[in-house]
Amino acid sequence: MAPKPKDPIIKLRPYQEEVFRRDYRRLFLLWSRQRGKSHLLACQALDWMMEERGALVTFISASIVLGTEALLKEAMIWSKFLDMMRLAANQAGLKVTTTADGLGLDDVCDVFEHSKLETKIWFNNTICSRSRVIAPNPDTAVGWTGHIIGDEVGRWPNARDVMEAVSPFMSSNPRFSLRYATTPPPDDKHYTYEQFIPPADQEFKLNPRGNWYRSASGILCHRVDAWDGSAAGVSLYDDDTGTPVTPEESRKKASDKQAWDRNFGLQFIIGGTAAVSPAAIARAMEQGSGVCCGVNITEDLSL
Repeated sequence: MAPKPKDPIIKLRPYQEEVFRRDYRRLFLLWSRQRGKSHLLACQALDWMMEERGALVTFISASIVLGTEALLKEAMIWSKFLDMMRLAANQAGLKVTTTADGLGLDDVCDVFEHSKLETKIWFNNTICSRSRVIAPNPDTAVGWTGHIIGDEVGRWPNARDVMEAVSPFMSSNPRFSLRYATTPPPDDKHYTYEQFIPPADQEFKLNPRGNWYRSASGILCHRVDAWDGSAAGVSLYDDDTGTPVTPEESRKKASDKQAWDRNFGLQFIIGGTAAVSPAAIARAMEQGSGVCCGVNITEDLSL
């Protein structure tokens, strides 16, 4: 008997389940490091593929452009995902084929790096659903279609251009869905900084299912920081002893407190390479609207 829709083969954590069971078309995940973003997104892709015959899921991975270490990690995650997909498909009486079948991890990395990792779930001899893994390339984005999953969008080098390219086909087909996920970007001039920063007056209470907010750009966001993850039973571990530690203890021992605050506390930190942060500019424009005058300082006023 086929599994019921929205009934994952692998048990999900409370905050993962909170997102998985939502039917929102467009959703952004602001989750701290190692809370299971990629696992949840893989489950979502599997669900879409099994729910609709002929579905296409395009998985955009920053790892392809970030280098060998990130690529290896992502390939390992996808190897586990393919095992999970086979288990789910077998229980549903379906067949799974991939371009990585029979390959070792190094070869899987090579397939992944060259954007040739494709998976098919076959419903019969002629109908299948597909997923593919590609790099965040704005030059080829206009040719994408189907459901879109973007992982680590805060590290995409051309995030604004890629997201702009995705928007038109989302508007053209009501069946397509979109998921973006990341931690706050290291640089406050990155496009995702201004797109996904929470409202300044938003307060987040400890919640093992995470917290919801709507960003200034209008996107519904789900937030899971280190404290929410701890409440859900996901521990942080001491770098030296390997014993479980609280978020407070983990931060206290961190040599780079700012990096910890960004990666685990999910703080949008001003202080990147931008001379003036987008958030500060937006705030100044809001406060000055209707009461201030503008001067074009690019003109030559000496004449």
